[in-house]
Parts: sequence; structure tokens; C-alpha cells
Amino acid sequence: METDFYNRETFLRERLNTFLARELRLPEADYYANLTDESLLSLKSVLADINNIFTLRVCINFVDWLASRFNFNEIDTQAVRASLLKTKPGANGYDIHIPTPIRAIAEIKCNVPINRGNKYGSNQRDGIKKDVTALLQGKSKARLNLHDYLKFLVLLDRPAIRAATEHFRLGSKLYRDRLIVVSDAIEIDRQDVVYVVYVSPPSNSL
Repeated sequence: METDFYNRETFLRERLNTFLARELRLPEADYYANLTDESLLSLKSVLADINNIFTLRVCINFVDWLASRFNFNEIDTQAVRASLLKTKPGANGYDIHIPTPIRAIAEIKCNVPINRGNKYGSNQRDGIKKDVTALLQGKSKARLNLHDYLKFLVLLDRPAIRAATEHFRLGSKLYRDRLIVVSDAIEIDRQDVVYVVYVSPPSNSL
């Protein structure tokens, strides 16, 4: 009886080559074989910014959602976008800090439940708790009067993420009543809670 033989290097080689050919529309080739240790280190450094790129795109989508929900005029919308694009990640303590035309802060979480399930892993839950606590209690890096700010936790709009977030919310005695999932019927007017907003996955343009 034949058994499948797993080879880690072969598996990683195929994943890398397939990704480059499919996503970057490159000719099929063994790109893995041409990567030296130095080029792998360079690639690793570049990939470290992928999360920042993805987070920025989600930020832009959320700003557009916020502008629509609160009826920003075009000048205010463009000003918020411009401020976001010229601000270094985490410079204000939060992923998004908007002082005008409304006062709002937001943390962006691009988590996808582990193992393609409907629940977050322990590290993911800890990360959400940390962000929610920072939104409610503040950060040393961001000296803001939080009582004046609307607070948002922004997540990708996918069924598994919605399910995992609801499981987290209902399972947390500390945050169960402090996390409010936004819908068209929800009035966003409280500064003592964190509003959960689901936005569409980012496109490839800003």
C-alpha cells in the first residue's frame, strides 16, 4: 500500500512558486531555486510590510464608511484620507485618529479565525482584548480625552469573522456589554462603548 511522502522543502517550494505565478501573473518557473539566503532575507523584510499595507487599505475602507455614515462633505473626507496616508503606522497610538469633523479613534484587526474555523485562537482573543481595552482606557502614546471620542473596532466582513467575534463578545463578561455591533438601526452616539464595524476586504487601490 502506497503512502504519501511529505517533504517540507518540496511543499514550501510549490507554495511559493504557485503563489508568485498565480498572484503576480509571472511565468511558471522554479523561483524558489533562484533565491539565495540574501534574497530570502530581503523578501522576508518586504513581506513584513504586508500587514501594514493590508491594514492601510482596511483603514481607507473604514474612513469611506465613516464618511458615508456621518455625512462628511467631500472636503472633510479627503482631508481625513490625506491625514491617514501621511501618518506613520501607530504614530497617534491608534490605527485611526480623527479629530474632526467628528472625534473618533479606531483599531483595525485583520484577524481570520485559525484553522478556518469560527472561533479565534487564544492569541487572537488576547489581541482583541488588548485593543478594546486601549480604546476604552487609552494608551500612554496617545494622550487624548477619550470621553470625547467615538471608539471603533474594525474587522473584515466575512461570515467566519462575524461568528468568531460574536463568540468572543458573548463569552466575555468584561466586554459583552461594551462591544456593540453596528447596524443601520444602531445609533452611534456613545463614547463609553466600542462599536464593531465590519468592512469589505480591501481592493487593490487607494
